[in-house]
Amino acid sequence: MNYSLSINFTQKVLDVIAKSGQKVVLGKHTAGDNDTPVSWVCFKPWMNNTVEWQDDFAIYDSSSDVCSGATIKKLSDKQANTGLSYPFKDGYFHEPQTGDDLPKNSYIVENANDDSDGVTVGLAQDVVVNGEAFERNPINAIFVPRGQYATMTPVERIDVYLKNDIIDSTVISHIQTKPLTITYAEGESAYSVKYNDVTGQFYLDN
Repeated sequence: MNYSLSINFTQKVLDVIAKSGQKVVLGKHTAGDNDTPVSWVCFKPWMNNTVEWQDDFAIYDSSSDVCSGATIKKLSDKQANTGLSYPFKDGYFHEPQTGDDLPKNSYIVENANDDSDGVTVGLAQDVVVNGEAFERNPINAIFVPRGQYATMTPVERIDVYLKNDIIDSTVISHIQTKPLTITYAEGESAYSVKYNDVTGQFYLDN
């Protein structure tokens, strides 16, 4: 399914954003939110901005620590399907394994390494912002000890907010500005938001 988000600003607001050095930050969610969110994409806004994506996901691994402010550097990634378990060993994701007990709507990664205590894994997703494509940007991060599994169930729920001193794939444990959270229910694929410079928050425009 194709999804889109329109984000619109006035010239006055853009002046304030430029002076404060802020960017628009988008974050994605997973069911339960037991893992740590990562800034999916950050960008300097125009007056009218369009964000587009599809509900396809990849899995990735990283040696980055899952701590506030850390930048996730992907070392390996692989397009993935739900209901399968992907063993990670020797620096890459091996062929997936099936099983009747595996959750059908989740992505599963097994840390099958023999020579490390743990690995950071997560989901990654393509996104297009104002016509510029960003491939397989991380949306979350989980530290998985050796011999254990990570189960990740994505949901189409997005946080949108403004923040300075941030780049793509930054671990977010505390959000300084209050985000607007948008949930795409079944059959919904497009939303539009504006920014209220009096309250300092985004709001739905439709």
